[in-house]
Amino acid sequence: MKLHHHTVLSLAASGSVYIFSSSFTAALACFLSGIFIDLDHFLEYFYYFGFHRFSVRGFFRAAEDHVYRKFFLFLHSYELAVIFWFLSLAVIRRPWAWGFSLGFTLHIIADQIYNPCRPASYILSFRLRHRFDGDRIFPREIQERYRTRPRFWTRKIPVSRQDVQEPEGQGK
Repeated sequence: MKLHHHTVLSLAASGSVYIFSSSFTAALACFLSGIFIDLDHFLEYFYYFGFHRFSVRGFFRAAEDHVYRKFFLFLHSYELAVIFWFLSLAVIRRPWAWGFSLGFTLHIIADQIYNPCRPASYILSFRLRHRFDGDRIFPREIQERYRTRPRFWTRKIPVSRQDVQEPEGQGK
């Protein structure tokens, strides 16, 4: 999922958190964790390209195209989400903690739905068992289906009857 998608999702989630809890700290933690979980993508970039070739454009393009041979994604983990929820509800028990856990969890779920991956791709133990192998975590055949799928937001929405083409054989 792209940064702007995560930003919109995190903004909506944090707005909802604020409306229902009246806690600015919970809303802020939800927003920030929903975006900054992606900092772990830097590890893949530097592992693959090294430090000397860094560029912002290259970083985003590499992440979007899934060019890496290894996907560590240590923060993108349902196991970590469970640990954060346990800590926030049973140990810390502060609004910012459950706001953080909510933003973190929503980010992983959105990535799971949106990105071309296996059902277990966001389970750290699965990635570890497969030695973070990119072809096992984000298989090429799934990526191809992802790239060729129709996307609602890129379709041209007709604005008049002239823009609508009638199916063949159903003329006047």
